[in-house]
Amino acid sequence: MQKKLFVNPFTIFFASAAVFFWPISLFLFTLKNDALTYYYPVRTLISDAIRNGELPLWTPFINMGYPLHADMQSGAWNPVIWIFSFLSNYSLAAFHCELLFYIALAGIGFYYLCRQLGCSKTTAYTISFAYQFSGFMIDSVQFFTCISAASYIPWVLLFFRRMTIQYKMVDALGLAFFLFLLFTGGYPSLFIITAYVLAAYFLFSFLSNKNRWDFLKKIIAPASIACLFFLLLSLPALISFIQHLPLIGRGKSQTLAFVLENSMHPVTLISLISPFATTANDAWLNSSILMRSIYIGIMPLLFLVSAFFNKQVRRNKEMRFFFGCSLVMITMAWGEFFFLRQAAYYTLPLMDSFRHPALFRLFGIVFLLLISASAMKEWENDKETKKLFFKKAITAALILTVIAGIFCAVFLNNKIHSADITAGNFKNLMTQFNFQQRYLIQIPLLILTLCLSYFAFVKRKSRRMLVLITIADLFFATQLNIPVTVIGSKRFNEVEKQVNRNPVKFPVPGKESIEENSKNTSGENVITGSSLPYIKKIGRNDYFISPGNLSLQDSFYESGIKDIVFKNPVLYLSDSIIESPSSKTSARDQPDFFGGKIFISNGSRDKDKINIQSFSANELKANIVTQGGGLLVYLQNNYPGWEVLVDEKKQNIHPVNICFMGFYIPAGTHEIHLKYRPLKIIIAWYISAGSFIIGLVWLTILFLKKRNQRSTEGEME
Repeated sequence: MQKKLFVNPFTIFFASAAVFFWPISLFLFTLKNDALTYYYPVRTLISDAIRNGELPLWTPFINMGYPLHADMQSGAWNPVIWIFSFLSNYSLAAFHCELLFYIALAGIGFYYLCRQLGCSKTTAYTISFAYQFSGFMIDSVQFFTCISAASYIPWVLLFFRRMTIQYKMVDALGLAFFLFLLFTGGYPSLFIITAYVLAAYFLFSFLSNKNRWDFLKKIIAPASIACLFFLLLSLPALISFIQHLPLIGRGKSQTLAFVLENSMHPVTLISLISPFATTANDAWLNSSILMRSIYIGIMPLLFLVSAFFNKQVRRNKEMRFFFGCSLVMITMAWGEFFFLRQAAYYTLPLMDSFRHPALFRLFGIVFLLLISASAMKEWENDKETKKLFFKKAITAALILTVIAGIFCAVFLNNKIHSADITAGNFKNLMTQFNFQQRYLIQIPLLILTLCLSYFAFVKRKSRRMLVLITIADLFFATQLNIPVTVIGSKRFNEVEKQVNRNPVKFPVPGKESIEENSKNTSGENVITGSSLPYIKKIGRNDYFISPGNLSLQDSFYESGIKDIVFKNPVLYLSDSIIESPSSKTSARDQPDFFGGKIFISNGSRDKDKINIQSFSANELKANIVTQGGGLLVYLQNNYPGWEVLVDEKKQNIHPVNICFMGFYIPAGTHEIHLKYRPLKIIIAWYISAGSFIIGLVWLTILFLKKRNQRSTEGEME
């Protein structure tokens, strides 16, 4: 039993994730940049809402109020974040554990995908390690949703392929579930690309099937179930996103120049040999440092090359389809350097809505590794015939590596001095190395890997040795890259002090002005970009924490009235109405009483009292005592779903000060209840949760039936 547990893919891939990312798993350093300035803060806010017994719909602590549930990258509907939130108050340590979970899940999914293709366990492990620690996985950690998407994609392909072969409902449910995870927890553009890949895969399956009509008849039921189950699970997210997209700048069609940002330069194909070298800042590499690598390991690369000389692999229709997909995806990743991404921008739906063409390389890696797995499977079946090819290929690779090393050494600029290398500055020094220096550092590892590969292929023909060589190769390549692309320069404890979680989930706002709340909440010393989500104050600074900022909020922040309005607290009675600096019309020309006006308080109504009683993610309760009544202004963004009750009677909300909420109250003492309650989305969540439970029960019944069937067959034998 213990042996089975030790060699279980779940155990192996989780352990490898922890070992390869040891600075993260041991909490020595933290992630950096986008991971720490956006993805972590929104997770803490989601967790606070859930642990407060609320749906994570709204947060008052981002840009004067923000609909978390509608942000496609926040993860508000991601079940993984919900599970972490139920287990504990989401912390920096939980953030690290979530990353390791995705890294492990990527390897596990690719392992079962390889097994489904008929590969042996040895081949499946070798190729899955190559995916788990591929160039994309090491480069793109800062883009947290890219890593989560990469962990789900092998599972999506696995269940889709099984569904098109076996036509089983269990595979349809599995496909729908992982598409749901990809949709709610992954990077949006990767979901769009996945949809196109599945469409192409379906077309291939249809055209390559001898009896196409029979294929359509058999596939229609499971495919329909998959679509229906996905829609039901994703319903609250779908409604949220559709409502939100017209209200943000990123939700509209983008310019071609924007779409082509962060293209992968063709010269970075050299990352197949030396991923560390391509992390250099040399101008000729000409692309984002996080958008370059397609490293898959030396061993899988050798098998990939051998596939083009292997008749069995070349004759396999599915492998030819994979090759075509990999070619399309890699050339799409080239973006501005090749015409294909630009053609897609003009011709294919949704291809004008997202940037980062280099993200396409993930799918190129997936398909290249599947071809490599097929070649390795053929090698296992006929080692002796393939020995001569590998002997020549490795010898040629060794010669080219040495020649390239000599060239780099001869023409090396900025020589490395041993005195410059100390334990204290080693990480910072690594980021300063140029391309030639980084290539020379990796050359010994490359030569050693090729020599060991020669011994494994030609002398021993050992499958287990191939796995060990692949693991060692990927481990050292990862260790070279993570100081540059993954971890920040600050230690875990130092960062944790700056983002120390407030023990009070939703402290009641005081009478301080928004201007006071926003002081000293961003800058170089604030590692997380903005401290507002942690100090739990309502405000806004110059750091744009969310990629989906509300357009009206941005307009307000860039307007001339920001400084005037921010001198007020979050909830105040307006006693002054002045013209907006940008308004050129007089009061009598205004068709709308609220148009072109600024509603502020100048302190002339000292006898009016506002006492905020309770405050949380989605609501505020207050007592108001006012002698003259008037307009009560709530400095949270006006967004569909907000409603206000004055003495339990619903009142109309008016948009004021460009993007905020205001409503009238009469003189006297009143109870105010402001709540964010988007009824359609709440109902959709209940439907989604019910569908999830039904699907789980269905899967349990199918599993028990299959188990009983196996037991019956065993007794008959």
